Amino acid sequence: MKRKMLNRMMAASIAVIMTVGMTGCGGNADQPADNTQTGGDTQTSAGEQTGGETKTEAADQGSSQEQSTAAEDDGMPEVRIDPNTGEPFDLGGMEIIIADWWTGEPEEPKTDFQAAQREYQEWVQETYNFTMVQKNYAGWGWGEGSIGEAFVQAATSGSDENVIYVLTNSAATAADVSQGLMYDLTKLDGDVIDLSADKWQMNGEVNSWKVGDSVYCFYTGPSEPRGGLYFNKTVLKDAGIDPETIYDMQADGTWTWDAWVDIMKEVQRDTDNDGQNDVYGCVQNNGGMIYMCVRSNGGELVTKNSDGTFTLTADSDAVKEGLHFAIDTVTNNYFLNYSNEAGDNWEDYKNLFMSGKAAFMYDDAYCAYEGGWLTGQNPVEVNGVKLDQSVDYGYVMFPKGPKGDNVTNKNNNLYCLPASYSDEKARLLMFAYDVWSEDVPGYEGYYALLDNLYGGMKDTRSVDETIDMMTTRGVDDWHLIVPNFNPDDDFLWKLSVGADVDAILEQNLPAWQTAVDEFNASLKKE
Repeated sequence: MKRKMLNRMMAASIAVIMTVGMTGCGGNADQPADNTQTGGDTQTSAGEQTGGETKTEAADQGSSQEQSTAAEDDGMPEVRIDPNTGEPFDLGGMEIIIADWWTGEPEEPKTDFQAAQREYQEWVQETYNFTMVQKNYAGWGWGEGSIGEAFVQAATSGSDENVIYVLTNSAATAADVSQGLMYDLTKLDGDVIDLSADKWQMNGEVNSWKVGDSVYCFYTGPSEPRGGLYFNKTVLKDAGIDPETIYDMQADGTWTWDAWVDIMKEVQRDTDNDGQNDVYGCVQNNGGMIYMCVRSNGGELVTKNSDGTFTLTADSDAVKEGLHFAIDTVTNNYFLNYSNEAGDNWEDYKNLFMSGKAAFMYDDAYCAYEGGWLTGQNPVEVNGVKLDQSVDYGYVMFPKGPKGDNVTNKNNNLYCLPASYSDEKARLLMFAYDVWSEDVPGYEGYYALLDNLYGGMKDTRSVDETIDMMTTRGVDDWHLIVPNFNPDDDFLWKLSVGADVDAILEQNLPAWQTAVDEFNASLKKE
């Protein structure tokens, strides 16, 4: 992380950044079902996501290739000129909405950065004659009253609203692409936006959502940090292990599966000599840890080809090795199994980790966002039990397998325009978003989400080192965007203690192959 960014971050007061709401999960056991969590599949605000230590100067982020004129000497960037008029861009008072499912009412700035960001965004709106607001526009998902439904209605009805839609990285979004409902952003490339600029490229989404030469979805700035391993520092110290050594291994590249297993062996023990373990190696948000063993070994259930089609790779050696490590080594030996047939206690892993029953827990970074359930800033109960949120914890990337690396799952929310928009409307909307999402003057390279994490994590190495790595080491889970591809009920959630990994995998391959073939056929029709 660049020293200039660290200096600014530490100078800024560590306070609540804009409230971040989480994605509803529709019964997904990887996330709570009630939207009570802070974080999730979110961005904070359009402007807040445009930093990252890989960006150095505001000039590197300029996505316009038009001429510009100098602004008044007020610290603001040069005013951009519309090549169609030869005058500064004038959006004619356009009112623009960035439509999501989580953003609440605007709050007063609580940090120096937030104050500077507000000043910059007010300048942008006044200079180019538009207003922009990000807000909770509709519900999560694609059912009645959802953001997905609102997007499809706009794309098929020719809505007059000036709306930029935020959708999830999902099969439903992929279906919108394959059905021709999204505007092709390459029509504007080199005009009002430059898709080769760092802020568009650094997270990979413009390339992830390409079909042929067309680009349909975007996301600016670094990827949001996602899944990793939390560790209970008290449990480790009680076993004679210095928690800082885990960060050290992550830093020097020796944080591996074997290193993780060695620590779990030391931690797991029977403290009262009754023949039953009282402390286990790990507990997990069901399914997440298992699949991360695959990804950390370089495996993936589905891969994307250069022509935009997809290939089923679930039977690769890397996948099988990851699955066997997850079950045969970790789950069968070190996992505190808390599941039941009804599945109504799936959140108990939180109680078990916080109460010191396990040293490690797989979960997402957003659990430790400001106000998240791990932080102790809001009282949280799980299945009627109040969490002990005083626990001292750390956070590292998942250990790497013999064929892979320390990675996290990339699952950014995706911004897009309906294909029904005219080229001129799309042009003005994307110009507005481009200038809105530029670096705040004086904070070039500043990743604002870190303010949120500094306010939630219990130590700084988790932010300075782990989160810093996560923003550039996200990997796509391509199977998530293939319609009718279900890796959960019939696969991941059946891989429990004693499971026959190969048999369960083989049972799913025919249906998965059909889903991939059908998806490829739909893409070729476009």
